[in-house]
Amino acid sequence: MSDVSLKALINATDKQREFLKATDIYKYPLFGGAKGGGKSRILRWALVRLLLHWAKSGHPRVRVGLFCEDYPALKDRHVTKIATEFPAWLGKIGDSQTDGLGFRIHDSYGGGFLALRNLDDPSKYASSEFAAAAVDELTKNKRETFDQLRSIVRWPGIGHNPIMGGTNPGGIGHDWVKKLWITREFGEGDPDPKQVFFLRVLPTDNPYNTAEYIDELKHLPENLRQAYLEGSWDSFLGQYFTEWRNDKHVVEAFTIPEGWRRFRAYDHGRENPACCLWGALDYDGRVHIYRELYVRHKNVDEIAAEIVRLSGNEQYDFSVADPSIFAKLGFVDRTGGQTIAETFGRHGVGFAPASNRRVDGWALMHQYLKWDENTPPKLVFFKNCDNSIRTIPSLVHDEIRVEDVDTDSEDHAGDAARYMLKALHERRTPPPLTDTEKKLKVLVERGTQVDLQALYRGDYYRNTSQ
Repeated sequence: MSDVSLKALINATDKQREFLKATDIYKYPLFGGAKGGGKSRILRWALVRLLLHWAKSGHPRVRVGLFCEDYPALKDRHVTKIATEFPAWLGKIGDSQTDGLGFRIHDSYGGGFLALRNLDDPSKYASSEFAAAAVDELTKNKRETFDQLRSIVRWPGIGHNPIMGGTNPGGIGHDWVKKLWITREFGEGDPDPKQVFFLRVLPTDNPYNTAEYIDELKHLPENLRQAYLEGSWDSFLGQYFTEWRNDKHVVEAFTIPEGWRRFRAYDHGRENPACCLWGALDYDGRVHIYRELYVRHKNVDEIAAEIVRLSGNEQYDFSVADPSIFAKLGFVDRTGGQTIAETFGRHGVGFAPASNRRVDGWALMHQYLKWDENTPPKLVFFKNCDNSIRTIPSLVHDEIRVEDVDTDSEDHAGDAARYMLKALHERRTPPPLTDTEKKLKVLVERGTQVDLQALYRGDYYRNTSQ
């Protein structure tokens, strides 16, 4: 097959051609960010293109993988399309006991195999090997799934093994995908930033989209219009807190006034993150989350010590925590050992059980996040609360219990915030005493008889020379 005929066969748009070039350069290219960009189609052809290229370079019968989050998605997006889109002379789709479901390129073109797989249980591919992989709708998957794929994409003699993706905003993986490809925040265990590439594609970049389709996207509800038409990663289908806007809910840090009531809320985790939030209530009933602790792989003693350090000499109206840390289960129940809550108490961190009425708590959080042009939200976060700002707007609805958050989301900061709001339950900090009220307080404490009318006239004292 000549390069010209392959180009004609793929018939890529300008953006799709740009993506194909990126797959030759970058280890982790991502395509999309909005509806109608032609993501699924170019992922199929990008893998076929690699197989044909490798065969021409002396690497026949190579295996690559095309993955979706589950089989129904795989069937709808790819299996049914391959049957009509790939010409019969190129190869044949089938499901054999040896190779599983996939598209086998004819031996005359190298005999490469495009394996069609679902990710309902990624661990089943632990011993598999693919020279390249593509994940359609990457945000439908957890970060752990992506990392497992990173461990199985390799092939003898082939040095460049891309793991490519296509995606829209939204889904349980929205947060981690946004963090790597959009905001480019890298840490330990993340891919090399130089190998991470995002190609933003809008529906208007695809000449095959009709004017009617574009017009339909323009008239979607605002959050979906921003996501599907404009490629916004701050609004997306399934987003739980659609009220969230960084310019409304994120504020610059400042010194909390002494008169504001303070409180703490904690959601426990070890393999998953543990999150402690510090909040303060102003005189208008507005909650300011001014500090967070967000750690994983730490023992309870280490977490408690850090909470003590960060709390300093502050005084709190209440400190509440995930009710599960108070349970005596398993080893603790059999031996009389300490619960997690008791371990915190030993360090001087006294938690009370938080309400775990999830739907009620989320409903209250909606109320506090709500805003309009004339009314600011009643819940804001200091700019230094990075993980709260990152994860709370990324929470998605549970597919079955739609009034709840999907517990597969990174919901730890969200849980701590709802614990805090449920404990507070609309209580407000009383305003500071006026000068007159302060003087009255002094007189009452002295046992002095007070003439209130004289007090408010300025004649503060009666029957006293002071």
